[in-house]
Amino acid sequence: MRQVRNGAPLAIRSALLACMIGACIGVALAATPKEQKAIVQTGSGGPEVLSLQTVPVLEPGENQVLIKVYAAAVNPVDWKNRIATGDYAPAASAPSTSIPGGDVAGVIEKLGSAVTGFKAGDPVFAIIARSPRVLNGAYSQFAVTSTSTVVSKPKNITYAEAAGLGIAGSTGVRAVVATKVSSGQRVLITGAAGGVGSTAVQAAKARGAYVIGTASARHTVYLRSIGADEVIDYTRGKFEDQVKDVDVVIDTVGSDTAERAFATMKKGGMYVSVAARGIEAKCAAAGVTCASRGAASESGRGVFEEVASLAATGKLKVNIDKTFPLEQAGQAQAYGEEGHTQGKIILIVNAAEASKK
Repeated sequence: MRQVRNGAPLAIRSALLACMIGACIGVALAATPKEQKAIVQTGSGGPEVLSLQTVPVLEPGENQVLIKVYAAAVNPVDWKNRIATGDYAPAASAPSTSIPGGDVAGVIEKLGSAVTGFKAGDPVFAIIARSPRVLNGAYSQFAVTSTSTVVSKPKNITYAEAAGLGIAGSTGVRAVVATKVSSGQRVLITGAAGGVGSTAVQAAKARGAYVIGTASARHTVYLRSIGADEVIDYTRGKFEDQVKDVDVVIDTVGSDTAERAFATMKKGGMYVSVAARGIEAKCAAAGVTCASRGAASESGRGVFEEVASLAATGKLKVNIDKTFPLEQAGQAQAYGEEGHTQGKIILIVNAAEASKK
């Protein structure tokens, strides 16, 4: 017979003691793996330069966290970087391989030594600060980033939805902030059905503006559902012939659309483009004030928190246009290149967790 003290076998008491200190078999958290699966881009070109590979899991620096990724967003900048032309051509110092993507949602896996305000297991969404010196990006099972770009996930949305809040959400909200949108103003948003455009529609509406969006007709119902007061079908005539006297223009399309939008504005209005470069010089000729492109595209913690607050109160919703498993990142980018996205394209990294709130 086994030795018994205080009515319990020693083996059982030892096991209970081990559980109390976190070493109970099946209860202790699994160790962080040393390797992970990630999409690696090898050079520039078509989707064929993207492949699923095994890469190291990075350790977070002192002010960084390691995030276990459940879902990641596909943004236009991802495939523009892959094509690597014009403004997106890589610098000579750029690495020959990289992990694409900047938007993730998941849980904190590890904390850097100086991190406060977060703990392991916290649900978050974040923008991954990519660097040419490390193999780190959103299209992966784990990613490292600074706490300055990490915000708690709103409890009312899924991880897949939260993955769509980062770059597009902060850019859309910052555009509304930069142009000082206020109640009663008439605001024109070009490319309103895309990730940035749809965020700007909702953020402007939350401020009490009258919102006009340009999009193809198939997006009309969606844009109405998120608050657009008018939807202009750009395939049926020039939008600048159909819209006049707007106080604010937020352009998300670029190219000639950015320039044509000036014709819709009142003198003294506010204008910003998140897609066109060198447009500021045209503002004075049009008699309007241009918010800087940087003001509408740079990220900051205050903007992240405003995005999270709008989402948590139901004033900002992420529409997931289409999802792809991580290994189909090439197909996901190709879909985005078609240019007809309604909301966000999301990569599902952890199918068991991505749909949870």
